[in-house]
Amino acid sequence: MLFGFATMTADRVYAYSGNITEITGVSIEQANGSINIYTVGRPFYEGYLFQSGYKKFFILVFGHAILYGHGKKIKNPFVNIFSVSYSQFSAAPRYSVHVVLRQGSMAKPAIKIVNLGNNRYETVLYVSKRAKTYAAVNGIHLNVFIDAGHGGSDPGGIGPMGLPESFVNLSVALKLRKLLEAKGIKTEIDRTSNVFVSLQQVVAEANRSGANLFIGLYCNSTVVPYLYGTTTYYFHRNSYAFANYLEHYVSSKLNLKYDGVVMDDLYVLRFTTMPAVVIEYAYISNPFEERLLASSTFRQMIADAISNAIYKYFIIEKR
Repeated sequence: MLFGFATMTADRVYAYSGNITEITGVSIEQANGSINIYTVGRPFYEGYLFQSGYKKFFILVFGHAILYGHGKKIKNPFVNIFSVSYSQFSAAPRYSVHVVLRQGSMAKPAIKIVNLGNNRYETVLYVSKRAKTYAAVNGIHLNVFIDAGHGGSDPGGIGPMGLPESFVNLSVALKLRKLLEAKGIKTEIDRTSNVFVSLQQVVAEANRSGANLFIGLYCNSTVVPYLYGTTTYYFHRNSYAFANYLEHYVSSKLNLKYDGVVMDDLYVLRFTTMPAVVIEYAYISNPFEERLLASSTFRQMIADAISNAIYKYFIIEKR
């Protein structure tokens, strides 16, 4: 598959020394704008630029290398990097591991090898400037205000096992902020700890922030324990299109029931001056969905789905 691309340039960096390189780990360092690949044995690699239609790739091929553990694909880890994936591409006798970057431009990342001692090395690919410069992403400046619903003296809904909604919302909000900023999207948030912020304060802070999108993060709660699913709310007409997109995207990614897009006169939706939505990702009053919400992994899935929906709707589809 790799050799069917339209253009290709190669950059051989090291001559093969005859030993097998063991790739023991790959990490994404968003703060430094780098991909770090850890090896036992000095690596031998070649870098290639490919283009197929409008898709652009940089592929780093580690020769005579074995990947320990499973391959992985990370979506939208950096500004202008749509995905990073790595896997064992071929086995004996031509062991090779491929690290594939789908990029927004035909540019080679800077590469540096760091000798960590004891025959251990770190190959560093510098692929992005620090996201917190908040440069325009594909020419679009986006500033998102995040409302982590409830908090402090107001726990919100409380699940059958005692899980407070305020905890869930804050956890999702902090994860969402981190993901959006890694994509180069500026964020504001109404709370970063378990404190109470009134709805009037939330709206005032949002309107002062200069944000051009407001998103409220909440759980649904009802006295009927069998209700379940994801619901998204809007009030002003200019918020409907994104509310509809968000509801479909998040409910499908979480594999939860699509519970609808609802026009509602909520305070934070009526009085904010920018497009505004509130998403209730699940029912904390439902025993099954409460167990999901209690999982840090599931809360990360919520944040991932929301951040990707924002990025795809406002950045990818607006290009």
